[in-house]
Amino acid sequence: MSTPQLTQNKGRQTRVALKVIMAVTGLIFVLFVLFHMYGNLKMLMGQEAFDHYAHFLQEDLLYPILPHKGGVWLMRIGLLIALVLHVWAAISTWKRGIEARGPEQYKVKKGQKKSYIYGRAETMRFGGLFILFFIVFHLFQFTIAKFNVGDLDATVNGDPSPYMLVVSSFQVWWVWLIYLVAMIFLALHVNHGVFSALATLGLERTGREAGFRALSAICALALLVGFMLPPTAILFGLVS
Repeated sequence: MSTPQLTQNKGRQTRVALKVIMAVTGLIFVLFVLFHMYGNLKMLMGQEAFDHYAHFLQEDLLYPILPHKGGVWLMRIGLLIALVLHVWAAISTWKRGIEARGPEQYKVKKGQKKSYIYGRAETMRFGGLFILFFIVFHLFQFTIAKFNVGDLDATVNGDPSPYMLVVSSFQVWWVWLIYLVAMIFLALHVNHGVFSALATLGLERTGREAGFRALSAICALALLVGFMLPPTAILFGLVS
């Protein structure tokens, strides 16, 4: 086999490996955000239920198998590793695509519309960047700094209350709007990403395409509705 063929096969194997990494880490995040969305719905059950759930995540996850806070740190480290691998694989795949197709691939001639595939790739790329910045904002708001942008006192008897912090935050319209935009991008990312991940991992077969597309759409819609239900109820005064 000639050297060019060896190089081409190696490049193809590398692209496949990058796509597998993106698929596996992406599905890990989908499972996490579905779990996170389900937990957030406890806001609708009242302060005691949500604060107890938040305390369980922060202190008692996997306890007594692990020490207090051991479970949440294990989850954070695992998600951080998955995030780094996912972003690295996405950027590497994008750069390899540009190198393989050349700069002319992404130029749009005057009067020519962008293709659906190009538009979807563009949405995934820039949507992914917005989601990445949103994750940082979200962590600082509710986990790291726990800054309160609303007018309500986010403590109960002097102790911080996750429930009151969430209520106070989403009574501010622009916070609600940031989360809405982020959840729309997340839903678009998941809708395309779940199907692509299943196809990459070899789970997509002839006759199953419609079912996997439906599964992807259901996951995306569930995340959009589930994540936005508590903030919207708070914004309109249904939860306080």
